[in-house]
Amino acid sequence: MTTPIDELDGNKSWQKTKSENTKALILEATLDCFLELGYNNTTTEKVAAAAGVSRGAMLHHFPQRSGLIHAAVLYLHKKRLDLFHEQLTRLNFDAQFSLMEEGIDTFWEQLKSPLFTIFYELQMAARTDPELKSVLGPATSEYQKSWRSIAERIFPDLALSEKFNLANRVTVFLLEGMAMDQISMSERRNVEVADEVVRWLKKSLREMLADVEGIDRESARKRSG
Repeated sequence: MTTPIDELDGNKSWQKTKSENTKALILEATLDCFLELGYNNTTTEKVAAAAGVSRGAMLHHFPQRSGLIHAAVLYLHKKRLDLFHEQLTRLNFDAQFSLMEEGIDTFWEQLKSPLFTIFYELQMAARTDPELKSVLGPATSEYQKSWRSIAERIFPDLALSEKFNLANRVTVFLLEGMAMDQISMSERRNVEVADEVVRWLKKSLREMLADVEGIDRESARKRSG
C-alpha cells in the first residue's frame, strides 16, 4: 500500500519546519554564547548545550565550527536589519514628513541592545582572527548596503537630499562609536555627554538636509518613481 502524496508532502513539511526550528535554536544559542562567553570561548559543544540539542543534531546542521560562525554572523546581521526596518517603519507609519529626530533616538536605543554588543565582540575578535575577519568583513559590507537601502525606503523625502549618504555615515559612525565606548567601559558613563552629542547630531543633520525641507514623503516617492 502506497502512502498518499499529500501525506508525504505534509511529512516533508513537518520535517523541514523541525529542522529550521532546530537551526534557529542553535544560532540563537551561538549569539548568546558570543555575548556571555566571548567569541574565543564559544565552542560547538557549549552552543549545543545552550541550545538544548544533541551533539548529533549539532553536527547535522553545522559539522564544522567555521560553518556555524559564518551562519551566526549572517543571522546576527539579519536580526539587526529586521529590528531597524520594523521599528523605523512603525515609527514613520502615516507620517507626512520623515521623523528624523525620533528615528535617531530609535537607532541609538538599538545600539544599546545585546545585538550590537555581540557585533562589537566579533569586530574586536576579527582583528586577530583571519578566518573570522574573512567572514565578518564581506557580511558587514552587505549589511551596510542593506541598511542604506532600508533607510532610503523609510525616509524617501530625506533620501532626495544630495547629502543623504553623508548624513547616514555621520549618524552611523558617531552613534556606533559612542556605543562602542560605553561597551568598552562596561558602564553607562557620560550619559549627559551622549545626550548632548545626540542633540548636536539632530541639529546638524537637519541643517545638512535642508535642501529637501518641505518635501513630504508621498511626493518624494512619486519623484523617485
